[in-house]
Amino acid sequence: MFPCLTIFIIFIAILTYQIHKSDAKQAEVESAFWQKEYEANATRKADISTLNYISIPLERFPPILNTKAENEFRSLSEKKIINFSGMTNTELKLKYGVGNLEILSEYENNYNQLITTILEYADDLIDTNHIDNAIELLEFGVSINADVGIIYTKLADIYKSSGKTEKIPDLINKASSLQMITKDSLVQKLEAIYHT
Repeated sequence: MFPCLTIFIIFIAILTYQIHKSDAKQAEVESAFWQKEYEANATRKADISTLNYISIPLERFPPILNTKAENEFRSLSEKKIINFSGMTNTELKLKYGVGNLEILSEYENNYNQLITTILEYADDLIDTNHIDNAIELLEFGVSINADVGIIYTKLADIYKSSGKTEKIPDLINKASSLQMITKDSLVQKLEAIYHT
């Protein structure tokens, strides 16, 4: 009977120790977060005029279809667009100041809208057999570090079906350099397209 009681007491002691250790770690993480958030909210507004804004080179994309996606794509060329993928609001405030958060969020929303529009517009171009234009558009998406895997796989599929398979390895290298959670699965999909 005593060995069971001893084992039970040891188990309780270890469990209690692990819970206290976990609580202390969690408190440390929360404290660090709130300290960082406090610093971010006290950061002065920085000059954002020299950021790496994305320009849509409309000369590469002449009007063809007059679809909703094409018109949206063209109208986005008049807006400020920037990719802050991978950065939290706290990091944005720390780097550029709390006073810039709202406008930078708008610019990032424009980026997200651009990526969505590129996909829709590319589908319109593919559906109407404007394959070269679709390639040009998807390559533009890749050049601005689109963080949506379907842009890469769609482009790889077009390369494969139009006899431009030699371009897929560059696409794989580009995808490998992305800062996105699904990067590894994207690279695997691209390699599968290349090798089939």
